Amino acid sequence: MRTLEHVFGEAAGRLLEGSSGGILLAISGGADSMVMAHLFFQWFGRGEEKQMNRRKAVAHMNFSLRGSDSDGDQSFVEAWARGKDIPFYAKKVDTLAYASEKGISTEMAARELRYAWFEWLCREHGLSHIAVAHNANDRAETMLLNLVRGTGLRGLCSLREQNGKIIRPLLEVPRKAILDYARENHIDYRTDATNQETVFARNKIRHLVMPVLEEITPNVTLRMGKNADNLLQVQCLLDSLTMEKRRACATSRGLSISCLVQGGNVEFWLYQLLSPHGFNASQITGIARAMEGQSGKKFLSPSHILWIEREELVIRELADTLTLAKLGFEKVEKTPDLIIPQDRNIAALDANTLEFPLEVRRWKPGDKFMPLGMKGFKKVSDFLIDQKVPAGDKKEICVLCSGSNIVWVIGWRIDNRYRVTDNTTTILLFHQREDVPGSLPLPEDQAILSE
Repeated sequence: MRTLEHVFGEAAGRLLEGSSGGILLAISGGADSMVMAHLFFQWFGRGEEKQMNRRKAVAHMNFSLRGSDSDGDQSFVEAWARGKDIPFYAKKVDTLAYASEKGISTEMAARELRYAWFEWLCREHGLSHIAVAHNANDRAETMLLNLVRGTGLRGLCSLREQNGKIIRPLLEVPRKAILDYARENHIDYRTDATNQETVFARNKIRHLVMPVLEEITPNVTLRMGKNADNLLQVQCLLDSLTMEKRRACATSRGLSISCLVQGGNVEFWLYQLLSPHGFNASQITGIARAMEGQSGKKFLSPSHILWIEREELVIRELADTLTLAKLGFEKVEKTPDLIIPQDRNIAALDANTLEFPLEVRRWKPGDKFMPLGMKGFKKVSDFLIDQKVPAGDKKEICVLCSGSNIVWVIGWRIDNRYRVTDNTTTILLFHQREDVPGSLPLPEDQAILSE
């Protein structure tokens, strides 16, 4: 029977083979991460010179979720790192505030925050790998969680032994083996009491579902890990086939419809080709239906716009990165009972008149547009004078551009050529994001209403 040290040593050797780069040990203070850290230092100590001299650092993110206990975790990990004479980095974040701001779960917020920081530390300190302590139980729980959430095949094999810089040398080790090893080797660790609560979905699976599965099938955790490895091979094969399909169907503006429908499985291929652009499953179904004869219908993802034109799916970036950071938007289908917001901080534009990608920039001398309600052009500089904008504020004003045309002097007036008319079918509603200086959110009482 292979020991935990043996399993870890094989994984570490495999994951770090051919590399002499430094390792960032992501340590929470729990049993998994403290055992991983202990095993790494044992492995370094008995390895070849390259491993012994490899740069090492410890990173601990304080998520501020458990008050003084979170601070205690940070102090505990710092003391361990200092005792090993290894560089220690800590960062304290307000996870709940971040989750609220982004509209995501606490778990997802913590994931985004920690991995973004780990990547930054690697760049700053020249480290090539990020070692995290996910174990076999974590992989099984993630597999079940993604299964019930309907994330598809990719979600069932998402927790991989290596993903870019991230390595998981304990992924084949069950949690019980880690706890036994910590006890037998007198490895101190911190216990997170919230892991015992069944309020969170993952904890429900951990404490209520996995024990039942273990009764049905002993060693179910390792069996699920093997299944995840097999599914990963299938996903890699599908990725290869998707690349071939993308090359076959690619046109100068997007994708050929006749190529997409060739051989069937249209919705599958649409999802494979369009989900990287942010289109979700329900939109894919709508796109498949529209391909049967709804030419001109527009579909919007957080980053792209798609429409059907003759025998093509035309795909364009909605806007550049700066524009998406500054402006919020939503797509609305025009109906007779819609009420258009009468607010200069909101721009309701006819989607069919716009050229993509859109761009936000500061206005420049010589810029012209056709203010709403006018038939002639006016210089932006003259318009701002007419609006009695203070000289000090003028330089901060930006414009939203479609191609070479200004469609909105942001916060002041849209261009008459892009207004909503009786012929409009699709409206794009823009507003400045709340976190942009001087901007206003989309007022709830000004939203487009349907009676």
